[in-house]
Amino acid sequence: MGGIAKALARWRSRRGVPQETPDLGWVDEFIRNVAPYIFVRTEDNLLIKRPNQAQKLNAQGAQILRYLLDGGTVNEIVEGLGADSERLEQLALFLHGVRGFLEGRVTAESGHPGVEVKPFDRHFSTLPILSEVAITYKCNLRCVFCYAGCNCTTQPVNDDKVMTVAQIRQVLDKLWHQGKVPSVSFTGGEPTLHKQLPELIAYAKGLGMRVNLITNGTRIDAALAKRLADAGLDSAQVSLEGVTPEIHDLVTQGQASFHKTVAAVGHLKTVGIRVHTNTTINRLNLQQMPGMPRFVKEVLGNSRFSMNLLVPTGSAVVHPDLVVRYAEIGEWLRRIKAAADALELEFLWYSPTPMCLFNPVPEGLGNHGCSACDGLVSVAPNGAVIPCASYDDSVGNLLQDDLVTIWNGPRARAYRDKALAHPQCRSCEQFDICNGACPLYWREMGFGELEVRNGFRPAVARGYVSPAGEEAL
Repeated sequence: MGGIAKALARWRSRRGVPQETPDLGWVDEFIRNVAPYIFVRTEDNLLIKRPNQAQKLNAQGAQILRYLLDGGTVNEIVEGLGADSERLEQLALFLHGVRGFLEGRVTAESGHPGVEVKPFDRHFSTLPILSEVAITYKCNLRCVFCYAGCNCTTQPVNDDKVMTVAQIRQVLDKLWHQGKVPSVSFTGGEPTLHKQLPELIAYAKGLGMRVNLITNGTRIDAALAKRLADAGLDSAQVSLEGVTPEIHDLVTQGQASFHKTVAAVGHLKTVGIRVHTNTTINRLNLQQMPGMPRFVKEVLGNSRFSMNLLVPTGSAVVHPDLVVRYAEIGEWLRRIKAAADALELEFLWYSPTPMCLFNPVPEGLGNHGCSACDGLVSVAPNGAVIPCASYDDSVGNLLQDDLVTIWNGPRARAYRDKALAHPQCRSCEQFDICNGACPLYWREMGFGELEVRNGFRPAVARGYVSPAGEEAL
Protein backbone atom coordinates (compact mmCIF):
# COMPACT_ATOMS: atom_id res chain seq x y z
CA MET A 1 0.00 0.00 0.00
CA GLY A 2 1.44 3.39 -1.03
CA GLY A 3 1.90 6.36 1.30
CA ILE A 4 -1.21 8.21 0.15
CA ALA A 5 -3.32 5.07 0.36
CA LYS A 6 -2.01 4.38 3.88
CA ALA A 7 -2.78 7.92 4.92
CA LEU A 8 -6.25 7.59 3.44
CA ALA A 9 -6.80 4.29 5.27
CA ARG A 10 -5.71 5.82 8.59
CA TRP A 11 -7.94 8.85 8.01
CA ARG A 12 -10.91 6.63 7.10
CA SER A 13 -10.34 4.61 10.22
CA ARG A 14 -10.37 7.73 12.42
CA ARG A 15 -13.48 9.08 10.69
CA GLY A 16 -15.31 5.76 10.48
CA VAL A 17 -15.27 5.84 6.67
CA PRO A 18 -15.43 2.45 4.88
CA GLN A 19 -12.03 1.08 3.81
CA GLU A 20 -12.92 0.26 0.23
CA THR A 21 -12.21 2.77 -2.52
CA PRO A 22 -15.13 5.22 -2.44
CA ASP A 23 -17.61 5.46 -5.25
CA LEU A 24 -16.92 8.57 -7.34
CA GLY A 25 -20.34 8.53 -8.94
CA TRP A 26 -21.32 11.60 -6.92
CA VAL A 27 -18.63 13.81 -8.45
CA ASP A 28 -20.22 14.87 -11.75
CA GLU A 29 -23.50 15.97 -10.17
CA PHE A 30 -21.63 17.71 -7.36
CA ILE A 31 -19.53 19.67 -9.86
CA ARG A 32 -22.65 20.70 -11.79
CA ASN A 33 -24.25 21.93 -8.55
CA VAL A 34 -21.27 23.95 -7.33
CA ALA A 35 -20.09 25.28 -10.73
CA PRO A 36 -21.95 28.62 -10.42
CA TYR A 37 -20.27 29.29 -7.07
CA ILE A 38 -16.64 28.38 -7.71
CA PHE A 39 -13.87 29.32 -10.12
CA VAL A 40 -10.62 27.46 -10.77
CA ARG A 41 -7.68 29.47 -12.05
CA THR A 42 -4.78 27.44 -13.41
CA GLU A 43 -2.59 30.55 -13.82
CA ASP A 44 -1.89 30.52 -10.07
CA ASN A 45 -3.62 27.25 -9.11
CA LEU A 46 -6.43 28.71 -7.04
CA LEU A 47 -9.84 27.35 -6.16
CA ILE A 48 -11.97 30.44 -5.53
CA LYS A 49 -15.26 30.08 -3.72
CA ARG A 50 -16.91 33.21 -5.03
CA PRO A 51 -16.59 35.96 -4.20
CA ASN A 52 -13.36 35.87 -2.22
CA GLN A 53 -12.55 32.61 -0.41
CA ALA A 54 -9.46 31.15 -2.07
CA GLN A 55 -7.69 27.85 -1.55
CA LYS A 56 -4.34 26.94 -3.07
CA LEU A 57 -4.26 23.78 -5.18
CA ASN A 58 -1.36 21.87 -6.63
CA ALA A 59 -1.03 22.16 -10.40
CA GLN A 60 -2.51 18.73 -11.14
CA GLY A 61 -5.46 19.34 -8.83
CA ALA A 62 -6.21 22.64 -10.55
CA GLN A 63 -6.14 20.92 -13.94
CA ILE A 64 -8.49 18.17 -12.74
CA LEU A 65 -11.05 20.63 -11.39
CA ARG A 66 -10.78 22.83 -14.48
CA TYR A 67 -11.39 19.75 -16.65
CA LEU A 68 -14.50 18.81 -14.67
CA LEU A 69 -15.84 22.38 -14.69
CA ASP A 70 -15.33 22.53 -18.45
CA GLY A 71 -17.64 19.54 -18.93
CA GLY A 72 -15.32 16.57 -18.51
CA THR A 73 -16.47 13.59 -16.43
CA VAL A 74 -14.84 11.80 -13.53
CA ASN A 75 -15.12 8.51 -15.43
CA GLU A 76 -12.93 9.95 -18.18
CA ILE A 77 -10.31 10.85 -15.60
CA VAL A 78 -10.53 7.39 -13.97
CA GLU A 79 -10.17 5.70 -17.36
CA GLY A 80 -7.04 7.74 -17.96
CA LEU A 81 -5.54 6.44 -14.74
CA GLY A 82 -6.02 2.82 -15.82
CA ALA A 83 -4.99 0.27 -13.20
CA ASP A 84 -2.89 2.71 -11.16
CA SER A 85 -4.61 2.20 -7.81
CA GLU A 86 -2.45 4.67 -5.91
CA ARG A 87 -3.27 7.52 -8.30
CA LEU A 88 -6.93 6.53 -8.06
CA GLU A 89 -6.65 6.81 -4.27
CA GLN A 90 -5.07 10.25 -4.68
CA LEU A 91 -7.88 11.34 -6.98
CA ALA A 92 -10.54 10.15 -4.52
CA LEU A 93 -8.75 11.84 -1.64
CA PHE A 94 -8.42 15.11 -3.55
CA LEU A 95 -12.07 15.24 -4.66
CA HIS A 96 -13.28 14.36 -1.18
CA GLY A 97 -11.13 17.19 0.21
CA VAL A 98 -12.52 19.68 -2.31
CA ARG A 99 -16.07 18.75 -1.40
CA GLY A 100 -15.24 19.11 2.29
CA PHE A 101 -13.69 22.55 1.75
CA LEU A 102 -16.68 23.82 -0.20
CA GLU A 103 -19.06 22.46 2.43
CA GLY A 104 -17.01 24.05 5.23
CA ARG A 105 -15.92 20.75 6.79
CA VAL A 106 -12.26 20.70 5.71
CA THR A 107 -9.88 23.31 7.11
CA ALA A 108 -6.19 23.49 7.95
CA GLU A 109 -7.08 22.13 11.41
CA SER A 110 -9.33 19.26 10.30
CA GLY A 111 -6.53 16.77 9.69
CA HIS A 112 -7.68 15.76 6.22
CA PRO A 113 -4.82 13.92 4.47
CA GLY A 114 -5.53 15.79 1.26
CA VAL A 115 -4.66 19.11 2.93
CA GLU A 116 -1.04 20.16 3.27
CA VAL A 117 -0.53 22.99 5.75
CA LYS A 118 2.19 25.46 4.76
CA PRO A 119 3.40 28.76 6.26
CA PHE A 120 1.39 31.72 5.01
CA ASP A 121 2.74 33.17 1.78
CA ARG A 122 1.96 36.85 1.31
CA HIS A 123 2.24 36.38 -2.46
CA PHE A 124 -0.61 33.87 -2.46
CA SER A 125 -1.99 34.79 -5.87
CA THR A 126 -0.49 36.27 -9.00
CA LEU A 127 -3.74 37.83 -10.24
CA PRO A 128 -6.61 39.60 -8.47
CA ILE A 129 -9.24 37.47 -6.75
CA LEU A 130 -11.93 40.13 -6.52
CA SER A 131 -12.75 43.28 -8.49
CA GLU A 132 -14.78 46.42 -7.94
CA VAL A 133 -15.74 49.01 -10.54
CA ALA A 134 -16.97 52.46 -9.53
CA ILE A 135 -19.30 53.51 -12.34
CA THR A 136 -19.93 57.02 -10.96
CA TYR A 137 -18.85 59.25 -8.09
CA LYS A 138 -22.22 61.00 -8.05
CA CYS A 139 -24.28 60.34 -4.94
CA ASN A 140 -27.61 61.37 -3.50
CA LEU A 141 -26.21 61.40 0.06
CA ARG A 142 -23.37 63.34 1.72
CA CYS A 143 -21.82 60.83 4.13
CA VAL A 144 -19.39 62.55 6.44
CA PHE A 145 -16.67 59.97 5.79
CA CYS A 146 -17.12 59.17 2.07
CA TYR A 147 -13.88 57.90 0.50
CA ALA A 148 -14.97 59.30 -2.86
CA GLY A 149 -15.63 62.71 -1.35
CA CYS A 150 -19.05 62.63 -2.98
CA ASN A 151 -20.58 66.12 -3.31
CA CYS A 152 -17.47 67.52 -1.61
CA THR A 153 -14.42 69.45 -2.72
CA THR A 154 -12.24 66.41 -2.05
CA GLN A 155 -13.84 64.41 -4.87
CA PRO A 156 -10.84 62.71 -6.58
CA VAL A 157 -12.31 62.26 -10.07
CA ASN A 158 -14.64 64.72 -11.80
CA ASP A 159 -17.79 62.90 -12.84
CA ASP A 160 -17.71 64.47 -16.29
CA LYS A 161 -14.74 62.18 -16.97
CA VAL A 162 -16.54 58.92 -16.26
CA MET A 163 -16.38 55.98 -18.61
CA THR A 164 -19.04 55.37 -21.22
CA VAL A 165 -21.01 52.14 -21.13
CA ALA A 166 -18.81 50.82 -23.94
CA GLN A 167 -15.69 51.65 -21.93
CA ILE A 168 -17.06 49.97 -18.80
CA ARG A 169 -17.68 46.88 -20.91
CA GLN A 170 -14.08 47.10 -22.10
CA VAL A 171 -12.92 47.19 -18.47
CA LEU A 172 -15.10 44.18 -17.60
CA ASP A 173 -13.68 42.29 -20.58
CA LYS A 174 -10.15 42.91 -19.33
CA LEU A 175 -11.01 41.87 -15.78
CA TRP A 176 -12.53 38.60 -17.02
CA HIS A 177 -10.30 37.64 -19.94
CA GLN A 178 -6.94 39.07 -18.85
CA GLY A 179 -7.21 38.98 -15.07
CA LYS A 180 -9.36 35.84 -14.82
CA VAL A 181 -11.25 37.65 -12.04
CA PRO A 182 -14.48 35.73 -11.32
CA SER A 183 -16.42 38.38 -9.38
CA VAL A 184 -17.17 42.09 -9.66
CA SER A 185 -18.86 44.64 -7.42
CA PHE A 186 -20.43 47.72 -8.96
CA THR A 187 -19.93 50.67 -6.65
CA GLY A 188 -19.64 54.45 -6.63
CA GLY A 189 -20.63 57.02 -5.48
CA GLU A 190 -24.09 55.56 -5.66
CA PRO A 191 -24.22 53.10 -8.58
CA THR A 192 -28.02 53.11 -8.83
CA LEU A 193 -27.74 56.68 -10.17
CA HIS A 194 -26.25 55.16 -13.35
CA LYS A 195 -29.17 54.62 -15.73
CA GLN A 196 -27.49 51.67 -17.45
CA LEU A 197 -26.74 49.75 -14.23
CA PRO A 198 -29.02 46.78 -15.12
CA GLU A 199 -27.41 46.61 -18.57
CA LEU A 200 -23.92 46.53 -16.99
CA ILE A 201 -24.98 43.83 -14.54
CA ALA A 202 -26.32 41.71 -17.39
CA TYR A 203 -23.11 42.17 -19.38
CA ALA A 204 -20.87 41.11 -16.48
CA LYS A 205 -23.15 38.18 -15.75
CA GLY A 206 -22.99 37.17 -19.42
CA LEU A 207 -19.21 37.02 -19.20
CA GLY A 208 -19.48 34.55 -16.34
CA MET A 209 -18.84 36.85 -13.40
CA ARG A 210 -20.57 36.82 -10.04
CA VAL A 211 -22.07 40.30 -9.66
CA ASN A 212 -22.47 42.26 -6.44
CA LEU A 213 -23.82 45.75 -5.82
CA ILE A 214 -22.54 48.15 -3.13
CA THR A 215 -25.28 50.70 -2.49
CA ASN A 216 -26.85 53.01 0.08
CA GLY A 217 -30.19 51.49 -0.96
CA THR A 218 -32.17 54.71 -0.89
CA ARG A 219 -33.18 54.51 -4.56
CA ILE A 220 -34.09 50.82 -4.55
CA ASP A 221 -37.83 50.31 -4.57
CA ALA A 222 -39.67 47.12 -5.52
CA ALA A 223 -39.53 47.92 -9.24
CA LEU A 224 -35.78 48.61 -9.34
CA ALA A 225 -35.06 45.55 -7.21
CA LYS A 226 -36.88 43.40 -9.77
CA ARG A 227 -34.96 45.00 -12.67
CA LEU A 228 -31.67 44.26 -10.90
CA ALA A 229 -32.70 40.68 -10.21
CA ASP A 230 -33.85 40.18 -13.81
CA ALA A 231 -30.46 41.48 -14.98
CA GLY A 232 -28.73 38.76 -12.94
CA LEU A 233 -27.56 40.53 -9.78
CA ASP A 234 -26.35 37.90 -7.31
CA SER A 235 -25.95 39.93 -4.13
CA ALA A 236 -25.99 43.40 -2.62
CA GLN A 237 -24.20 45.10 0.23
CA VAL A 238 -26.34 47.89 1.67
CA SER A 239 -24.73 50.61 3.78
CA LEU A 240 -26.45 50.97 7.15
CA GLU A 241 -24.80 53.51 9.46
CA GLY A 242 -26.86 53.20 12.62
CA VAL A 243 -29.78 51.44 14.27
CA THR A 244 -31.89 54.62 14.57
CA PRO A 245 -32.89 57.27 12.04
CA GLU A 246 -31.18 59.95 14.13
CA ILE A 247 -27.71 58.43 13.89
CA HIS A 248 -27.94 56.96 10.38
CA ASP A 249 -29.26 60.19 8.89
CA LEU A 250 -26.66 62.22 10.81
CA VAL A 251 -23.89 60.16 9.23
CA THR A 252 -25.36 60.14 5.71
CA GLN A 253 -26.63 63.74 5.80
CA GLY A 254 -29.73 62.47 3.99
CA GLN A 255 -33.22 63.16 5.27
CA ALA A 256 -35.23 59.94 5.80
CA SER A 257 -32.38 57.90 4.33
CA PHE A 258 -32.61 55.38 7.20
CA HIS A 259 -36.15 54.27 6.34
CA LYS A 260 -35.34 54.04 2.63
CA THR A 261 -32.22 51.96 3.32
CA VAL A 262 -34.09 49.56 5.60
CA ALA A 263 -36.87 49.22 3.01
CA ALA A 264 -34.31 48.45 0.29
CA VAL A 265 -33.08 45.42 2.22
CA GLY A 266 -36.58 44.00 2.14
CA HIS A 267 -37.12 44.77 -1.55
CA LEU A 268 -33.87 43.03 -2.52
CA LYS A 269 -34.64 39.96 -0.40
CA THR A 270 -38.13 39.70 -1.87
CA VAL A 271 -36.75 39.21 -5.39
CA GLY A 272 -34.19 36.64 -4.25
CA ILE A 273 -31.04 38.77 -4.13
CA ARG A 274 -28.75 37.84 -1.27
CA VAL A 275 -28.25 40.97 0.83
CA HIS A 276 -26.34 41.99 3.90
CA THR A 277 -25.64 45.34 5.53
CA ASN A 278 -22.26 46.97 6.04
CA THR A 279 -21.48 49.65 8.59
CA THR A 280 -18.51 52.00 8.71
CA ILE A 281 -17.57 52.43 12.36
CA ASN A 282 -16.91 56.05 13.26
CA ARG A 283 -17.19 58.32 16.27
CA LEU A 284 -20.82 59.27 15.47
CA ASN A 285 -22.22 55.72 15.45
CA LEU A 286 -19.74 53.94 17.73
CA GLN A 287 -22.04 53.75 20.76
CA GLN A 288 -24.75 52.02 18.70
CA MET A 289 -22.53 49.30 17.26
CA PRO A 290 -23.03 46.67 20.01
CA GLY A 291 -26.76 46.94 19.23
CA MET A 292 -26.33 46.36 15.50
CA PRO A 293 -26.52 42.53 15.67
CA ARG A 294 -29.94 42.60 17.32
CA PHE A 295 -31.21 45.13 14.77
CA VAL A 296 -29.91 42.97 11.91
CA LYS A 297 -31.68 39.88 13.22
CA GLU A 298 -34.91 41.25 14.67
CA VAL A 299 -35.67 44.16 12.33
CA LEU A 300 -34.01 43.14 9.05
CA GLY A 301 -34.37 39.39 9.49
CA ASN A 302 -30.83 38.80 8.21
CA SER A 303 -28.30 36.21 9.33
CA ARG A 304 -25.09 38.12 8.63
CA PHE A 305 -23.67 41.64 8.62
CA SER A 306 -20.32 43.30 8.06
CA MET A 307 -18.40 46.28 9.40
CA ASN A 308 -15.26 48.22 8.62
CA LEU A 309 -13.31 51.01 10.25
CA LEU A 310 -13.53 54.53 8.87
CA VAL A 311 -10.60 55.22 6.54
CA PRO A 312 -9.42 58.84 6.88
CA THR A 313 -9.61 59.84 3.25
CA GLY A 314 -12.04 61.74 1.03
CA SER A 315 -14.62 63.63 3.12
CA ALA A 316 -13.19 62.21 6.34
CA VAL A 317 -9.94 64.14 5.88
CA VAL A 318 -11.75 67.26 7.04
CA HIS A 319 -13.32 65.33 9.94
CA PRO A 320 -10.35 63.58 11.64
CA ASP A 321 -12.25 63.63 14.93
CA LEU A 322 -14.54 60.92 13.50
CA VAL A 323 -11.75 58.35 13.28
CA VAL A 324 -11.87 55.53 15.84
CA ARG A 325 -8.25 54.66 16.58
CA TYR A 326 -6.64 51.25 16.22
CA ALA A 327 -5.70 51.27 19.90
CA GLU A 328 -9.35 51.40 20.99
CA ILE A 329 -11.24 49.41 18.35
CA GLY A 330 -10.47 45.99 19.82
CA GLU A 331 -12.70 46.27 22.86
CA TRP A 332 -15.64 47.46 20.73
CA LEU A 333 -15.20 44.58 18.28
CA ARG A 334 -15.21 42.07 21.13
CA ARG A 335 -18.54 43.47 22.32
CA ILE A 336 -20.04 43.37 18.83
CA LYS A 337 -18.76 39.82 18.24
CA ALA A 338 -20.18 38.64 21.57
CA ALA A 339 -23.59 40.13 20.70
CA ALA A 340 -23.50 38.50 17.25
CA ASP A 341 -22.52 35.11 18.67
CA ALA A 342 -25.33 35.26 21.23
CA LEU A 343 -27.80 35.75 18.37
CA GLU A 344 -26.06 33.18 16.12
CA LEU A 345 -25.25 35.79 13.47
CA GLU A 346 -22.26 35.83 11.15
CA PHE A 347 -20.13 38.93 11.73
CA LEU A 348 -17.77 39.84 8.88
CA TRP A 349 -14.95 42.25 9.77
CA TYR A 350 -13.25 43.86 6.77
CA SER A 351 -10.55 46.23 8.03
CA PRO A 352 -6.86 45.45 8.60
CA THR A 353 -5.52 46.25 12.05
CA PRO A 354 -1.93 46.07 13.32
CA MET A 355 -1.79 42.79 15.22
CA CYS A 356 0.31 44.35 17.96
CA LEU A 357 -2.62 46.67 18.76
CA PHE A 358 -5.50 44.28 18.02
CA ASN A 359 -5.25 40.72 16.73
CA PRO A 360 -8.59 39.72 15.16
CA VAL A 361 -7.66 36.06 14.60
CA PRO A 362 -8.14 34.69 18.16
CA GLU A 363 -11.31 36.79 18.40
CA GLY A 364 -12.86 34.79 15.55
CA LEU A 365 -12.77 37.71 13.11
CA GLY A 366 -10.26 36.24 10.67
CA ASN A 367 -7.11 37.69 9.19
CA HIS A 368 -7.24 40.87 7.14
CA GLY A 369 -4.19 42.49 5.63
CA CYS A 370 -4.10 45.52 3.38
CA SER A 371 -5.72 44.59 0.06
CA ALA A 372 -4.27 47.52 -1.92
CA CYS A 373 -3.33 46.00 -5.30
CA ASP A 374 -3.27 42.69 -3.45
CA GLY A 375 -6.13 40.31 -4.19
CA LEU A 376 -8.45 43.23 -4.98
CA VAL A 377 -8.38 45.26 -8.20
CA SER A 378 -10.29 48.52 -7.89
CA VAL A 379 -11.29 50.65 -10.88
CA ALA A 380 -12.29 54.32 -10.66
CA PRO A 381 -15.02 55.87 -12.85
CA ASN A 382 -12.40 57.16 -15.31
CA GLY A 383 -10.87 53.70 -15.81
CA ALA A 384 -7.93 54.27 -13.46
CA VAL A 385 -6.75 51.28 -11.43
CA ILE A 386 -6.42 52.53 -7.87
CA PRO A 387 -4.88 50.62 -4.93
CA CYS A 388 -8.31 50.33 -3.30
CA ALA A 389 -11.60 52.22 -3.43
CA SER A 390 -10.42 54.60 -0.69
CA TYR A 391 -7.06 55.40 -2.30
CA ASP A 392 -6.60 58.69 -4.18
CA ASP A 393 -3.77 57.38 -6.36
CA SER A 394 -3.49 55.56 -9.68
CA VAL A 395 -1.23 52.70 -10.76
CA GLY A 396 -2.46 52.65 -14.37
CA ASN A 397 -5.57 52.94 -16.53
CA LEU A 398 -7.48 50.05 -18.08
CA LEU A 399 -8.60 52.21 -20.98
CA GLN A 400 -4.95 52.52 -21.98
CA ASP A 401 -3.16 49.35 -20.84
CA ASP A 402 -3.91 45.69 -20.24
CA LEU A 403 -4.59 44.50 -16.71
CA VAL A 404 -1.62 42.16 -16.38
CA THR A 405 0.82 44.93 -17.36
CA ILE A 406 -0.68 47.27 -14.75
CA TRP A 407 -0.88 44.56 -12.07
CA ASN A 408 2.76 43.58 -12.52
CA GLY A 409 4.00 47.15 -12.89
CA PRO A 410 6.32 48.75 -10.30
CA ARG A 411 3.65 50.95 -8.70
CA ALA A 412 1.18 48.11 -8.12
CA ARG A 413 3.97 45.83 -6.89
CA ALA A 414 5.14 48.48 -4.41
CA TYR A 415 1.67 48.59 -2.84
CA ARG A 416 1.50 44.80 -2.89
CA ASP A 417 4.90 44.62 -1.18
CA LYS A 418 3.62 46.99 1.55
CA ALA A 419 6.30 49.60 0.84
CA LEU A 420 4.43 52.18 2.94
CA ALA A 421 4.35 50.21 6.18
CA HIS A 422 6.37 51.44 9.16
CA PRO A 423 9.99 50.33 8.57
CA GLN A 424 10.08 48.37 11.83
CA CYS A 425 6.85 46.56 10.99
CA ARG A 426 8.69 44.82 8.17
CA SER A 427 10.88 42.90 10.61
CA CYS A 428 7.92 41.69 12.69
CA GLU A 429 7.03 37.99 12.51
CA GLN A 430 3.38 38.97 12.01
CA PHE A 431 4.07 41.29 9.06
CA ASP A 432 2.97 38.82 6.39
CA ILE A 433 -0.37 38.54 8.17
CA CYS A 434 -1.36 42.12 9.07
CA ASN A 435 0.89 43.91 6.52
CA GLY A 436 1.36 46.80 8.92
CA ALA A 437 -2.36 47.68 8.51
CA CYS A 438 -3.72 50.55 6.39
CA PRO A 439 -1.26 53.08 4.90
CA LEU A 440 -4.06 55.62 4.49
CA TYR A 441 -4.73 55.46 8.23
CA TRP A 442 -1.07 56.08 9.03
CA ARG A 443 -0.83 58.84 6.38
CA GLU A 444 -3.47 60.90 8.15
CA MET A 445 -3.08 59.79 11.78
CA GLY A 446 0.68 59.23 11.98
CA PHE A 447 2.57 56.26 13.47
CA GLY A 448 2.24 57.46 17.06
CA GLU A 449 0.26 54.44 18.27
CA LEU A 450 2.96 52.05 17.06
CA GLU A 451 5.73 54.17 18.50
CA VAL A 452 4.07 54.31 21.93
CA ARG A 453 3.04 50.64 21.98
CA ASN A 454 6.21 49.11 20.55
CA GLY A 455 8.87 51.72 21.14
CA PHE A 456 9.34 52.16 17.39
CA ARG A 457 11.66 54.89 16.17
CA PRO A 458 9.70 57.91 14.91
CA ALA A 459 9.00 57.64 11.19
CA VAL A 460 7.25 59.74 8.57
CA ALA A 461 3.96 58.15 7.47
CA ARG A 462 3.98 58.10 3.69
CA GLY A 463 0.83 57.75 1.67
CA TYR A 464 1.99 57.22 -1.91
CA VAL A 465 4.57 55.40 -3.97
CA SER A 466 6.60 57.13 -6.64
CA PRO A 467 6.32 56.23 -10.35
CA ALA A 468 9.40 54.03 -9.93
CA GLY A 469 7.70 52.10 -7.17
CA GLU A 470 9.82 53.51 -4.35
CA GLU A 471 8.52 55.13 -1.19
CA ALA A 472 7.63 58.78 -1.67
CA LEU A 473 6.97 61.65 0.70
